[in-house]
Amino acid sequence: MAAGGEQQQAHRPGAYKQKNKLHKHGKHRTKGEIGRENKGRVAVMALTKKQRREVKKMDRRNKANQLRRNKKDSVLTEKRKLGSRDGPPHLVVVIALHSGVDAGAVTKILRGEGVGGVVHEDQGVTGAKDSFGLVLPRFKQRFIFYRPDTADLHSLLDVAKIADSLVFVLESTEGWDSYGDYCLSCLFTQGLPSHALVCQGVADLAVKKRTESRRALLRLLESHFPEPRLFSVNSEQDATLLLRHLSAQKQRRLGFRSRRSHLLAQRATYIPNTSQDGTGLGTLSVSGYIRGCPLQVNRLVHITGHGDFQLSLMMPLILMVPFNYWDFKK
Repeated sequence: MAAGGEQQQAHRPGAYKQKNKLHKHGKHRTKGEIGRENKGRVAVMALTKKQRREVKKMDRRNKANQLRRNKKDSVLTEKRKLGSRDGPPHLVVVIALHSGVDAGAVTKILRGEGVGGVVHEDQGVTGAKDSFGLVLPRFKQRFIFYRPDTADLHSLLDVAKIADSLVFVLESTEGWDSYGDYCLSCLFTQGLPSHALVCQGVADLAVKKRTESRRALLRLLESHFPEPRLFSVNSEQDATLLLRHLSAQKQRRLGFRSRRSHLLAQRATYIPNTSQDGTGLGTLSVSGYIRGCPLQVNRLVHITGHGDFQLSLMMPLILMVPFNYWDFKK
């Protein structure tokens, strides 16, 4: 109430009152309206083409990473299994490529006590002139060394098919002779596994000529072997370096060997049938380590030079080359 009994008049806006624009939310409904209508229900979200493309790209990248990781793990597992407790021994074949070198001298140094290994003469290939088993507790590796007769080319190629590593013994000046070159060409054609190059006779040269002879030999080897590395096995310390290289080098993968099971017969006995039919048939018992793919007893096996035969029995045996150092002491 105003003074004097007069009633106060309410303010009425005039023509010049400011009029603010209303909020334009568009023709679509607001989020609040949609929420009130749906009452908590959520519609299915559809992926756009761009989102689907991004998801596929992530899946492809993840799949590629998984394949790369699995392949790396399989290669490492195969490398660690060779020569270890859970795998077959490392089969090393020593080959002389020159008539003036002595491969037996290399294997003799490898047998030495200063190498730090334990030699088991009975665990080599039965019937071979120079074959033995070697356990190195220092490297936790097992080896089987075998020196074939280089004059028999077919036997040399057969044993090179299943060898894990080849050790080529070279002459200090010429490297290899004509027959050694022929053997190398056959091995390259068949498929060359992992290898090591040993130079023999460098210690017999004059001190001033050793470096020159080594350089000339390396230039000769570059035409056949990529990035060659020479080892001179003149002492037991040199033999230890060679064994370290053999145990740590990368194994070359050969297609024909990885697709098939193969075995080097370390022991073989033949038992003829007791029947008097005169057929000359019998049972061949072979002992060795199966390499490559698993071998099934229901499949045929091929014996080099004799043909295909059916297996009758497969059974596990005690380790032919024990891993534990103390197994040799008992």
